[in-house]
Amino acid sequence: MTVARLKSVGIETPPGAVTVHRRALERVHLDDPEGSITALLRLLREGTRTEPQLVEALTQAGYSVTGDELAAVLAQFDAWQLLERVDADDALDPAVRERHQSNLRFYDVTSNLEYSSADQHQAVAGSTILLLGAGGLGSGILQSLVGLGVGRITVVDCDTIEPKNLNRQFTYDLASIGRRKVDAAKAWAEAYSGGTTVTAVHRRITDAATIEELATGADLVVGAIDSPADVQLLINEACCALGIPFVVGGLAYSTLCYWSVEPGSSPCRQCLELQRADDPEGPGLLFERRSVNRAAGPAVQLLSGLMTMEVLRYLRPTETPLARARYHLLELADELNVAFDPWQRHPDCKYCASRPAAQG
Repeated sequence: MTVARLKSVGIETPPGAVTVHRRALERVHLDDPEGSITALLRLLREGTRTEPQLVEALTQAGYSVTGDELAAVLAQFDAWQLLERVDADDALDPAVRERHQSNLRFYDVTSNLEYSSADQHQAVAGSTILLLGAGGLGSGILQSLVGLGVGRITVVDCDTIEPKNLNRQFTYDLASIGRRKVDAAKAWAEAYSGGTTVTAVHRRITDAATIEELATGADLVVGAIDSPADVQLLINEACCALGIPFVVGGLAYSTLCYWSVEPGSSPCRQCLELQRADDPEGPGLLFERRSVNRAAGPAVQLLSGLMTMEVLRYLRPTETPLARARYHLLELADELNVAFDPWQRHPDCKYCASRPAAQG
């Protein structure tokens, strides 16, 4: 029988009430004139009793509660993500628990009695990712994915390591100069963790068929490349054909941006392209920006982390992806101003036409 434990959350008990600090910016306020909720929270904090034992302990403390009443309260606490299963981590190998202890405690935030932090780790460890690009974004995302314990990663790139890469591509070092990026990335991953299998593919992406071939069997695709010019549409075509989500991001001058698509659940990237084509009267372009790589290490690391968090939302069913069909923009030169730019399904999109109406 499940033993529930109160998570590590802050509790305040003003007179006749209880305030639970569910998140840093979120509070749950409960009336507690008799003190029964406070008593229950104390018992749950101990995490040693089943539901019948909780009823018995509350009865002995002078509170009248039935099993059904307690079950209803626990269900509400669980819906607020205040409870966790005791000993859920025991399902993991001790070495895995030791290495991923901090990851597991991070997953506590979104765990519940049905889906534990250990369940979340196992979902991540059982996943397969296609990572397109091993440059600034790609190498940073690779590091985060391996740190999370993703089971299998295929990393694709066609470049070799140059001195100018080392300001932001921290997977590589001076001894790596001249090596193929994918080979050096694979070597780094193998030295860092035996829990992730990395397949290195030294190959240039030129068409959707290539992406579809590489992505077959993957759970998700990450786009961390900016060529060819229509690469976002190529990734979209391949992933729509396979029915798997993808996350894409990039840096434009001082702006970081990323977004994702979940075929069948969100509008796809082709929908956005068609919407843009519907506006032929848009502003003209006098000059194009010079093609300069303004990718400083801290900026690349920030975007790599944001994109990896979106990947993580797809791998675990405890959070809804935040960037589905919605550009997330972070302007570094404008007081870190954050903006969101969603797009909708286009009626002429050939990839979405045969699917139910998608939500933005």
